[in-house]
Amino acid sequence: MNSGLAAVLGAGITGAVASLGAYLTYRQTKIQIRSNAKLALREPRRKIYSDFLTACREASDAVWDLVEEETHEAPPELVQQVLEQQFPKLQHLLADVDLEGPEVVSDAAHVVMDAFSSLHTSALVAIEVGEPGDDGRPIGLGGEITSDVQKGLTKFVSAGRKALQTNADQAR
Repeated sequence: MNSGLAAVLGAGITGAVASLGAYLTYRQTKIQIRSNAKLALREPRRKIYSDFLTACREASDAVWDLVEEETHEAPPELVQQVLEQQFPKLQHLLADVDLEGPEVVSDAAHVVMDAFSSLHTSALVAIEVGEPGDDGRPIGLGGEITSDVQKGLTKFVSAGRKALQTNADQAR
């Protein structure tokens, strides 16, 4: 093999190795940038998700505190009042969740708010109908009155955890 051909082959091999090295560096940089961006979003999202979750649990607990031990029912008027007091804060936090996203977390938060709205509507209907029970007292809201809220919160927590997960979490 003459020296000219050896030089051309050497330069070709060197170029190929350099190109491969540049490509691998580019891929690693791209992965690192994506990871850094996800980490930068994580803390603000975690705070917003946590605030929404806490406010929802407080609203749910406030409704449960209305359930009378004797009848296992909550007076609809009080349920309606409590929820109307809680709605402005919940709506504000829902807007924050909507803006931070991702959509799957936002959708789960809307399921929770729909459950609260449904409970509010049930209270309004019970107030409007006002039918007395067998003992002559107005019928209250009984059963697992916040069960749909709790189911929605379970979905919200699951979606939030997935959204906050990073590559480091997946390695565990």
